[in-house]
Amino acid sequence: MKQPLASVLCAFLLSIPTADIRAQGRTTDLILGAGGTMSYATDEEATESRVGLNAAGGLSLRVTDMIGLRVEAGYIQKGAGAEISEAGATGRADIEVDYGVLRGLLEIGGDLHILAGATAGRDLRCNVAIDVSVEGVDLSTDQTCDEMGLDRNDDFGITAGVGYNVGPLGATVLFTEGLTEIFADDNAPKGRNRTISLVGSIRIPILG
Repeated sequence: MKQPLASVLCAFLLSIPTADIRAQGRTTDLILGAGGTMSYATDEEATESRVGLNAAGGLSLRVTDMIGLRVEAGYIQKGAGAEISEAGATGRADIEVDYGVLRGLLEIGGDLHILAGATAGRDLRCNVAIDVSVEGVDLSTDQTCDEMGLDRNDDFGITAGVGYNVGPLGATVLFTEGLTEIFADDNAPKGRNRTISLVGSIRIPILG
């Protein structure tokens, strides 16, 4: 039987040393971070992941010694690829969508902390590259989603992860599960974004 979430959180909080709690005396930090993201659509036909940039900046607002709120804005590259082999056509297709994102995350813990919250993204660039031949005839194309008439939805998702700080430096692993379809058209490829990110950051105290 799975333990209730509350029990797991309590066990996590009790495991954090008292000295670690005292380290959180500051109230507000400026956080600047950059790293990589591996993303893929949830469509079962999406067999290849895109590895792209993830950069963000924001504030960590310490509410209590153990609880804070991280609010940040950033840029993230998402996408997926798939092999094509049907009806005489062979090749591959790659979809790349870059987003401007806003994240609101609850931080629980000290230097070692867990994070959970929500993410919203608006696409800044969308491109579809198709490298395919049909019965020996090359039909490859590389076009923007606008050129192909593909409407996109805003990208809403839930995010969870864990982070660790050593002085002003930190590292965070975040997993985001998309809740909305990437494309709004009924005849467009189906799938939601799903990403895992590793981000390094520097924290600069601005209030304390």
